[in-house]
Amino acid sequence: MILKLNMKIMKKIYTLLFITSLMGLMSAQTTVDFTLEEGYVQGPLEDSSDWGGANWIVNPTPDTERAETTGGYSWARWGAPFIVSDTEISFEVHFRFNIDLPAGKLISRFGFNDNGSNSGTIANIQLSTLNDGSLSVRKQGNTPVDSGGAGLTDFQQDDLVINMVLTLGADAASSSLSSTITNVTDNINSGVAVVNGIPAAVFNAASSGGISGFIHAQDNINNTRGFLVDKVVMTQGSTLNIDSHRLPTFNLSQNPIQDTVKLNGVSTGSKISIYTVTGAKVNNYVYDGNQLSLGHLNPGVYFMNISGFTSQKLIKE
Repeated sequence: MILKLNMKIMKKIYTLLFITSLMGLMSAQTTVDFTLEEGYVQGPLEDSSDWGGANWIVNPTPDTERAETTGGYSWARWGAPFIVSDTEISFEVHFRFNIDLPAGKLISRFGFNDNGSNSGTIANIQLSTLNDGSLSVRKQGNTPVDSGGAGLTDFQQDDLVINMVLTLGADAASSSLSSTITNVTDNINSGVAVVNGIPAAVFNAASSGGISGFIHAQDNINNTRGFLVDKVVMTQGSTLNIDSHRLPTFNLSQNPIQDTVKLNGVSTGSKISIYTVTGAKVNNYVYDGNQLSLGHLNPGVYFMNISGFTSQKLIKE
């Protein structure tokens, strides 16, 4: 009898712990979809609760919910604010550009600010198009990141997600910002780009006072309304699972190749792109299950990119 009673008590305790844990996980994440149900109305984003900024508007119309830029130097600050509960916090932005981006241009900035009354002090990454037309995560000043790398060669007018994790160290200098970018439309994941060090004001605010998510469209892309955000998510802890960015590989029947090559492990209908070593796209294909004819390529080194797979180096003889 005592044993059965103890088992019942323990079962209730485990159930209570599970519910408590689940509630903790739920409260550790905040999501905004810019919907009518969330209280958003058509108009300037900065008029909405928990937002500040300039040159953004909200469109909460069902099936087209989003925030979008309306002019040059459009910035937005989101947050209640958020205090980092442990040592990491993640900020995720779902967005797209509704026009093709020109090469060699600083496009936008994403990150965290110290929740100042204006744009404040910011720990951020920059998103830029390189001279070869690819999209790349860069550090402040539009320079290469400190380690790793994150970028896409296929991204124009696709649905994208930038994911940033702020990791607090012993001080601002030992803290870091890690980022990935994902093409949701074509199921392409990038690597992880790391920037070392953050401003002292952001480091101090992260543990006392709170920080905010920050989004900045550099110049509204040649004065057209081209930057659309349909979701933002703030999560306590890191949402960067490095293993999730290790894509599967496909096999080439031979490499180097001469005129044709057969692909193994690739489904019919997959999108294939071939790039030079400088990042210039030379061909697009939709895989039909047959050998690819590449006899028109000049001898040299290329990269084959297939949606959902790790890129492969291709040597043409």
